[in-house]
Amino acid sequence: MSGPTGTAARPPVTPGTERPAPLSTAQARLWFVHSSRPPTAEYNLQVALLLHGEPDTEALLASVHRVVERHEPLRTVVAPRPDGLPVQRVLDGRRPPVDRRPAPEGADTMARAVAVADEELAAVFDLEREPPLRVRLARVTDDAWVLALTLHHLAFDGWSTALLLEELDQGCSGAEAKPLPVSYSDYAWWERRVLEREREELLRHWLAELDGAEELDLPADRPGHGVGGPMGTVRHALSPGTWERLRSVSRGAGATPFAVALAAYFAVLGRYSGQRDFVVGLPVSGRTDMSLEPLIGCFVNTLCLRASVRPRESFLDLVRRTHRTLARAVAHQALPFEELVRRARPDRRSDRNPLFRAFCSAVDGLPPPVRLGGIECELVAPEYGLSRFDINATFVLDPSSPLVQIDYSRSIFDDATGEGFAARLGVFLDWAVARPDRAVADVPWMSPAQRRGVLDLLNGGAGTSGGRR
Repeated sequence: MSGPTGTAARPPVTPGTERPAPLSTAQARLWFVHSSRPPTAEYNLQVALLLHGEPDTEALLASVHRVVERHEPLRTVVAPRPDGLPVQRVLDGRRPPVDRRPAPEGADTMARAVAVADEELAAVFDLEREPPLRVRLARVTDDAWVLALTLHHLAFDGWSTALLLEELDQGCSGAEAKPLPVSYSDYAWWERRVLEREREELLRHWLAELDGAEELDLPADRPGHGVGGPMGTVRHALSPGTWERLRSVSRGAGATPFAVALAAYFAVLGRYSGQRDFVVGLPVSGRTDMSLEPLIGCFVNTLCLRASVRPRESFLDLVRRTHRTLARAVAHQALPFEELVRRARPDRRSDRNPLFRAFCSAVDGLPPPVRLGGIECELVAPEYGLSRFDINATFVLDPSSPLVQIDYSRSIFDDATGEGFAARLGVFLDWAVARPDRAVADVPWMSPAQRRGVLDLLNGGAGTSGGRR
């Protein structure tokens, strides 16, 4: 692909010396949210590990420090300027302090590790004065430790997680990491030059794509928007048979497996809301130049997918249209989300997402086993979390353990509603891929047990629907 919507015609990212660099557009978006409302931990991310055995803690921390020295964003603060355009200030030679407080008491080893992770994840960063990385190393039992690395999204994204773990293992094992081809500052300057050339054409595409789209209005248990409130999480396992049928449908439609899952999500959102036209957010890595792939930092961009649900068309046709919508969005991914928001929603508020209320993403599989210098590790999943959207679906497209995870805002949804949504999305997907020629409106979304619960409620019984009817 060439031209403004592709990457072939773009100059590569090259090393430079111009400093200080501006914030990247992804950083600028996060800075706007951070600086325009009371401090919050909403955009804190974390990599927390439970280490089994007796690690060389000094070698482990030295490995952390080497990663920080290699990757500018981990030692960068935001420097506001009188003209209102903040820049990156890289703190050379700055190492993050290490918090060695003991782990809180807990019912078992993992519970104590989770308590450490939760404490760290809930603490707010001062992005003008402290680097966006905190390190906590605590002994949990006589033969277990927890290492919690908490990072602000300004310096980190999902892609960065695998890079961080790989470099930590290399450091603990004494291996040398390859030199980085460019720096994050180089990327920020490159992005600015690319946008100067492509901005207007990309904006024309996106403004036309979203013209007249409605805001998704899901029936909630409480009024308001779900951004920044406590988050609930529920997982619904899909059967291996569903995965095989999903793959078959994707091949028949000439689409990706994710497009099939996304079409099901569109259909269920449409059925819940009673709407046929709405917008859903989707992340892309933003690493459109190969030189950016080994860099830790915030490159992720957000795309706006316009969902169009036609109840009488077949699910297979919905998959085909969803695939085309997804391909069109990816082809025009170079426009930063903040640029689109600035033009489409100039009156935006920082306490809600300005263009969509539902989000969706996919991962190819479950995380692989983690080892640091020969020490076996477990990823620690914190219980603390704040919602960024009303509802967020993550499809784990793993052939052996496919599942859908629903994160929902507890500010507006009860747990039963979130659990019911996850179950119904799973049931809908099961049926849709079994009979993709069936009209979308005719695809069941309740299990027999859920249907019995609804009938019990209608008849005055004590059953429960597990969610919305």
